[in-house]
Amino acid sequence: MSRLVSTNASDAEAKNARRRTRGATHWAASGILTHSRSGQSLVEFALALPIFLLLALGVIEFGRLLFIYTAVTTSSREAARYGAAIGVTANGVVRYNDCDGMRAAARRIGSLAGIEDANILITYDHGPGTDWGDPPADCQGSYPPGEAGLGDRVVVNVTATYRFIVPLVRLPSFDITSTTARTIVKDVYPFAEEP
Repeated sequence: MSRLVSTNASDAEAKNARRRTRGATHWAASGILTHSRSGQSLVEFALALPIFLLLALGVIEFGRLLFIYTAVTTSSREAARYGAAIGVTANGVVRYNDCDGMRAAARRIGSLAGIEDANILITYDHGPGTDWGDPPADCQGSYPPGEAGLGDRVVVNVTATYRFIVPLVRLPSFDITSTTARTIVKDVYPFAEEP
């Protein structure tokens, strides 16, 4: 019986010794020290890292593109909304002729996208499919207060340039443009009463 116990004890010690050395460094047949499992992990990591980085940089670029697109669209809408609203500014200028106010509204929303006064074009028309005539009315003083008629619109065009920040591939920059047109509200008469 004692012989059976000692055999089982030596088997247990051998199993424990095999467990301790499993996955650790060992001498290969050529006599060179190798790392069997850690080397495999390093190769897998080296193969997966470029793919993961490319995917992460693509997500960053797409996020920037979406941000700039949203900023351009929202800034043109906000400037057109400002110009189409009823009322007079504190300086006595009607809102549809307040070029500085419309540009300030667009810059306030699009400041992080790099929108400046040169990126904002404000024009006017008589409704969808029409233009103001020759010369075209723009927000440079060719549309004096009091001339807006029924159906006239303020048209705001905002442009920003998208440049890639990841230099993996030489892709050209391109413009993102948004145009918003809103009908000018000059007077509002509640209950259909006119002065």
